[in-house]
Amino acid sequence: MNLKKVYKIVIQKIKSFLLDENGGSFVEYALLLGFGLFIFFIIFSIISEIMNWTIGLSKDFFNLFALQR
Repeated sequence: MNLKKVYKIVIQKIKSFLLDENGGSFVEYALLLGFGLFIFFIIFSIISEIMNWTIGLSKDFFNLFALQR
């Protein structure tokens, strides 16, 4: 396959995607993407808070056995 055929196929796929009357609109795709990112960041923040909490607990645990001056 040469470069011209690949370029033609890519342009044809993009045109068919943009002119598709039966598919979803860009607004729907943007809303789905935004909702997915929102859920991802919520899950990421919860996991990072759990990690920080466990690190704090481990520091407190090891401070129990630290030598007092």
